[in-house]
Amino acid sequence: MNLNSLVILAILRNYSNRLLLYFDLKLLSKIKLIELSLQKEYDVFELGSKLGYLPYMIDRFIEMLGESETKELIKFNETTLPQSIRLNSLRNSFENSERLLKRKGIQLEKNTEFPESRAITKSPHPIGATPEYLNGFYMLQGKNSLYPPRILDPQEGELIGDFAAAPGGKTTHLAQLMNNKGVIIALEISANRCRSLKSNLSRMGVENTAVFQMDARNAKDFDLQFDKILLDVPCSGSGIIITDPTRKKSKSLKDILHYHDYQVSLLTTALNVLKTNGELVYCTCSLEPEENELVISDILKKADVKLSEIGVKGKPGITKFLDMDLEKNLTKTRRLYPHETNGEGFFIAKLVKNDE
Repeated sequence: MNLNSLVILAILRNYSNRLLLYFDLKLLSKIKLIELSLQKEYDVFELGSKLGYLPYMIDRFIEMLGESETKELIKFNETTLPQSIRLNSLRNSFENSERLLKRKGIQLEKNTEFPESRAITKSPHPIGATPEYLNGFYMLQGKNSLYPPRILDPQEGELIGDFAAAPGGKTTHLAQLMNNKGVIIALEISANRCRSLKSNLSRMGVENTAVFQMDARNAKDFDLQFDKILLDVPCSGSGIIITDPTRKKSKSLKDILHYHDYQVSLLTTALNVLKTNGELVYCTCSLEPEENELVISDILKKADVKLSEIGVKGKPGITKFLDMDLEKNLTKTRRLYPHETNGEGFFIAKLVKNDE
């Protein structure tokens, strides 16, 4: 009998309270979802309340997605994402890394979109504790987080900025795409996260990156003009509730507005140090329009930039939210919803700096 059957059987026998002592938070949410499915059909607000969401979040999801799809999203957030890795060609060939992992009984599934990405379908070992992991043959990295570096498309001779770099998944991906050539300037404001960033750069064999512990809003102090910039900004994280259920209650609307102001400030600075005709990819793991389309909207009004099309599956950016009508070309941005992509939630926009 599989785990789901055991859980359902325990619930039906009224033993769930005893089982709760032994399961982690994610499985508790899964049990709660099973319990709800055995009862009446809840409306989306009742379901959101039962699953622990603050009411404002459900309101906003409905505004963006409608009631039916909001139900799909919050139910999906009670499941578990497949574990994914990014193979690292700076340390080993994809073929050799796959062969070594398969010898350990680790089963891999290729991602048809990204040659470096593999889903772990079965593993008898903790995937973050193998010799291959410690030697930098791969990085634990969700598949949707591979989009921003791929969309930026860094080239070997370019000067690249990564302006909120820790813990280094995207930084090391940029270096891999550049074959360790060119230069990456990686900025991180937190000392602890800088240590994590440097550790990952070393483990993954990155040699073309300089790390600076500093606020990216001071990037002008370098007196450099970057060919391309990746700006994966700090955000409220409502797109990764599936991996961090505390986000259901941990952020208020006031927090989201604070993030908006910070993100606009970061993006304004980044564009000021970007070369003419240079490209910038802005991304968040938030679903909140204030951190996504409204940030881009503010920038389009005051900076000489334009949005570029990005060839990514997903929903186009929204152009209407609450009582606000936004720029129509925001449809060039992309929203990756967890329940539609079987991955982390992301917002991605690509900006090009116009000729002066």
